[in-house]
Amino acid sequence: MESQERDRDRIGNLPDLVVHHILSFLNMRELAKLSLTSKNLREFCISIPFLTFDGMVWKKSLTDRMVFINFVDRFFALRKGMETQHVSIRWPLTTATSFEKFRVFTWLYNAIGCKVQWLELEFILKGVEVFSLPISVYHCKSLKKFEIDLHRSILEFPSSGGFYNLKSLSLRNVRINNDSFGEWISSFCKHLEELLLDHIDGVKNIMINSSTLERLTIDNPSSSKLSNIIISAEKLTSFLLFWRGRSSNPKLLKIFAPNLIRLIWESYLVDSYCLGKLNHLQVTGINVKQDPSLDRHEFSTNKNLSSLLDSICTTTNLYIDYECNEIMFKQGCLPSLFCNLSSLSIYTNNLDDCLVPAIASLLKGTPNLKTLTIKYHDYFLAKRLTKMESKSYGFTLGYWESQNLAFVHKLEKAAIELFHKGDNELELIKYLLKHATSLKKMAILYSSPLPSGINREVDDYEKAPTAEIVFFAVPQENS
Repeated sequence: MESQERDRDRIGNLPDLVVHHILSFLNMRELAKLSLTSKNLREFCISIPFLTFDGMVWKKSLTDRMVFINFVDRFFALRKGMETQHVSIRWPLTTATSFEKFRVFTWLYNAIGCKVQWLELEFILKGVEVFSLPISVYHCKSLKKFEIDLHRSILEFPSSGGFYNLKSLSLRNVRINNDSFGEWISSFCKHLEELLLDHIDGVKNIMINSSTLERLTIDNPSSSKLSNIIISAEKLTSFLLFWRGRSSNPKLLKIFAPNLIRLIWESYLVDSYCLGKLNHLQVTGINVKQDPSLDRHEFSTNKNLSSLLDSICTTTNLYIDYECNEIMFKQGCLPSLFCNLSSLSIYTNNLDDCLVPAIASLLKGTPNLKTLTIKYHDYFLAKRLTKMESKSYGFTLGYWESQNLAFVHKLEKAAIELFHKGDNELELIKYLLKHATSLKKMAILYSSPLPSGINREVDDYEKAPTAEIVFFAVPQENS
């Protein structure tokens, strides 16, 4: 009998932090059922510091939502202001009565009373309804992280005051009808370290000046009218920009971030860049392409691309899309010297005769390259590439030897994907195997089936004695 009692209370012998972590995987309905099994578990369920109230499962049932609301109200009453790390509220308000809205919004006051540290909200409102947070949320001293998703409804900010102690702010699918939003962030979020703006619409300008911001992500929808991004953040180390919107108006990107370490940038060419010298840059992903609907002057395009290359030339790891590589080559911006570059990844859907000279020109500026990857992938790109047959004719081993590429004797690792017949790819592989005297590993990627005779042909190539050749089958994309 004693053994059975010990088995029943085994969870009670664990540290409170461990028990609460286990219980965090349960939803509120499951917690309610578990709390009925024993007094100890009831106390653990009531004191759990991670709370999720999800009404999305009852979008069409007001009765079920009201039953759950009553349960949550009783639950908060039992907690009696216990400190809470995370509160998540997901609720459909499209058909909610004013009384239901009032009951749900009281949970925000309860969360503040429980000294919540991380508040996560997702509301579905009617059309472009305006949503305003209680001012007490902005003034909550314990709040360190705030996330909100309004499914494209309007979020209204107070004219004065803001998140005084907030360190992380995430806005998703929010419409902001205030072009001074950036100035509001700068003025009232004095401790902000991380900012995510994901599918924010309504603003034409984002201007932020912060002495604390370290991580910034702007993921802009294609429908956005955003024209200007101006950021001054001395401590910024990570900047991810996905600026997909097309605009006939001039577009400006101006960044002062001298300590930037990571830059991922996907956009159409903008009219004016000002990034300065990024001397600490380590990881750079670039997919900058031309908007075919706009007619930009060749000189302006060349100047902007040259300025971009000058800003990122100190990076040690570069990820670049083939279209961006081709544009830079056609504009005469390559070769550009990347003295610190040790790893280069080029993402493409083929290696045809139009692309080979652009890649060769890029490689001429990488004298210290140790790792080269050319493959089909969308590691940092939002778009999907479509694999195409390479149209290859004359870029043989002799062509690559004529380029006098300085990096080849320092190259240690390479990964090349075979596209369709793979003639140009095989010639590049042959060149690297023959001349890369420090090569340790050559990975040849292919989509099944591997073209016949490739294994034998590769084995017959001249290669460095330390070089290992491996073949990897990559999964085929669904059409």
